[in-house]
Amino acid sequence: MTDHSPRSSAEPYAYQSPYAQAPTRRPGRTNKTQLKLFEAALLIMSEKGSIATTVDEVAERAGVSKGTVYYNFGSKKTMVDQLLQYGAKLLISEIDKGCTQRDPREAIRLACYSAFKYLEVHPGFARLWLSEVWKNPETWSPTMREVRQELIGAIKGIIDGIPLHYKVDTNQSTEAVAVALFGAVFMLTMDREVHASDRDAEDATRTAMLVIDGYISS
Repeated sequence: MTDHSPRSSAEPYAYQSPYAQAPTRRPGRTNKTQLKLFEAALLIMSEKGSIATTVDEVAERAGVSKGTVYYNFGSKKTMVDQLLQYGAKLLISEIDKGCTQRDPREAIRLACYSAFKYLEVHPGFARLWLSEVWKNPETWSPTMREVRQELIGAIKGIIDGIPLHYKVDTNQSTEAVAVALFGAVFMLTMDREVHASDRDAEDATRTAMLVIDGYISS
């Protein structure tokens, strides 16, 4: 039987050990500074997108020198990779809230709602993710591939419980359903941001759940 218990905080996620780090950075010495930089970068990206965001702007918004940014990340590319890791870690912790529900459909509903609420507060992460994911997959960094797998895996882990409780469309794999739901969450989030939709998290959740209700046979 599939284990739907919440992930242990001690579980070693790949994004806790980034693929690329600034060569001068001393591990464990700059956590607070990095947090300020992450939050500043995501805030700027929510306003103007990841491509237009500059290291100078991140430094100014975080209240640090440009050299501090490079000390922590080495380059903008490394900063983007670690922003993906940071944002994904927080998003997965929201998705995992669904694991508290015994009914897997309700678990997915809560996971979606929690994800939408997180992305409402951090729209910069949605912008960053979509700007990176629409690049040629051959140019994706190892971090991008790893984070994508972790995010989809978190969703799939809950969806795997649905066939144990409901009659489902057996022509669809739980991984395919997870990918569809993952895409729906990010696209609904960006639609709200770009077009100033008044769709709130509850409305978006009801729409996204059509993916699950289509998977569950009537």
